[in-house]
Amino acid sequence: MTEKKEPLHLLITIVERGQGEAVARLYQNEQLIWHYQSSGFGTASSELLNVFGFGTTERDVLLSVAPAKKVRNLLYQLNNDLRGSVNAKGIAFHLPLTGINKSVMEFIIEAGDSQGKAENRTGKTEEVHIMQSSDQNLILIVVNQGHTDRVMETAKKAGARGGTILRSRFLGVEESEKLYGITLQAEKEILAIVAPGQTRKNIMESVQKEHGMHTEAGAVLCSLALEGSVTRLG
Repeated sequence: MTEKKEPLHLLITIVERGQGEAVARLYQNEQLIWHYQSSGFGTASSELLNVFGFGTTERDVLLSVAPAKKVRNLLYQLNNDLRGSVNAKGIAFHLPLTGINKSVMEFIIEAGDSQGKAENRTGKTEEVHIMQSSDQNLILIVVNQGHTDRVMETAKKAGARGGTILRSRFLGVEESEKLYGITLQAEKEILAIVAPGQTRKNIMESVQKEHGMHTEAGAVLCSLALEGSVTRLG
C-alpha cells in the first residue's frame, strides 16, 4: 500500500521588479522555504495594472513549493495579520502539484527535521512521486545552468515533443545546503514541457534517473494538471 503524503502546491507570486527577494524572506519566516525567482514583463493596460496594484511593467515571478495547508494559511494571513508586512505590490495564487521528486517532497514536508534525517532522505535511489493522474500536464524541470540541452534530449527520448526555457535563481541556497548536505547552485534554468498523462511519468522518471539531485544537473521536477485539451496555434 502506497503511503499517503500531504499534498504540495505551487504558489506563484508576481510582484514588481526588485521585490521578489523580500517576499521570499517573508515566506521563509512563515516556513515556506523552497523558492525560484524569474524575471518577467507585464503587458496589461495601465488601468488593469492599477487594479492589480502594479506600478510598473517589470516583474519578479516567484515560484514556491510548500504543503497545501501552509500555502492556504499564508494567503489567509496575507489578507489579514500579514497585510502590509512587506513593501510589495502584486498578486499570488496557487495550484496543486501532480508529481515531484520524492526526496524534495519529503524535505519540504519535514523541513523542521534534524540535518541527519534530511540527509538520509537524499540518497541516490531517488524516485518521482506521482500524486495524481491528469490527461494533460505541465512539467517543470529546474536544472543548473548549462545542463538544459542534455536534460531536454533525455526528455525527448522519453516522449517530450519540445519545451520552453526560463532563466531563474534559487533563493535560500545556504539554508537548504545545511539541511541537504549537498552543494546547491543558485543560477538555474527552468524547462517547461507540456505532456499528456501517458508520457508524463516516463519523462519525469527518465530525467530523474539521468539528471537527478545528486548529478551535476541537479534536476528538481514537478508537474501540474492542465484543464481541458492543449490547443496548438499555427
